[in-house]
Amino acid sequence: MIVFLTILSAALAISLIITTVKVLVMKKSTREINEQFSKLIEGDTNALINVSSADKDMASLATILNTKLKDLREKELTYTNGDKELKSAITNVAHDIRTPLTAICGYADMMKEESDPAKFDKYLSIISERANALKVLSEELFKYSVSTNSEKFQEVEKVDVNLHLQETLFSFYTKFCERGITPRITACESSIVRITNKNSLTRIFSNIIENAIKYSDGDFIINITDDGAIRFSNTAHNLNNVDVGKLFDRFFTVENSKYSTGLGLSIAKQLTKQIGGDISAEYKNEVLTIILKI
Repeated sequence: MIVFLTILSAALAISLIITTVKVLVMKKSTREINEQFSKLIEGDTNALINVSSADKDMASLATILNTKLKDLREKELTYTNGDKELKSAITNVAHDIRTPLTAICGYADMMKEESDPAKFDKYLSIISERANALKVLSEELFKYSVSTNSEKFQEVEKVDVNLHLQETLFSFYTKFCERGITPRITACESSIVRITNKNSLTRIFSNIIENAIKYSDGDFIINITDDGAIRFSNTAHNLNNVDVGKLFDRFFTVENSKYSTGLGLSIAKQLTKQIGGDISAEYKNEVLTIILKI
């Protein structure tokens, strides 16, 4: 009996020592986490929390906190970049609006003092052109605002992508003729069917086609593969790899573009993301290709 009590007492003592040590280690780890977290949350650093303890629970806590720190930093970076981009966008839009508006006001003043009917008609034509530029800009800004604020789609339906693309192309028949462009389509034998928002798909196709019409040197080739990838290609001598890398940025326009808002492909990218697809661009041998996967 005495031996048993001795063993029991020793076991309890050992257990107490182990528990005490574990508590002390956890308290130390807690202090380390608290001190590091306070510094990391306030400082501009990419460092993470590191604990000296090998305790699984404390290590797990540190891992969870590090994950939250990474998420917080990514959101902060997104916010910071977005703020800079917004300020730049406001400057660009202000310039885009001011240029045609200044011309409208100037020619309107000249019309007041003009007695020559021919010059009067010329000034009126210029004012109309600048007014249309303002209209395009305002419409694109509205469309972009709608696309970025639409977090969900109310309606989805079964869409034959091949057929829908052909219908969208037909709607641009007049513009293709004006530019002397004859689209060439190579499609897979089987139909590509997706459950998606039809209006969003129409807007994506339209914006890509409008971009091709605007910048193409006279050709436009579309290739549809069995996996649903669609490649829109056109020769564009005035582009370069730097421009192509910015095509989906808001308000980015190529230097030789006239009255372009730079929102078309940005809207296409936003809508593609919302319907669960992917869109990218490549530039090889002076040929621009927009790759859409849906």
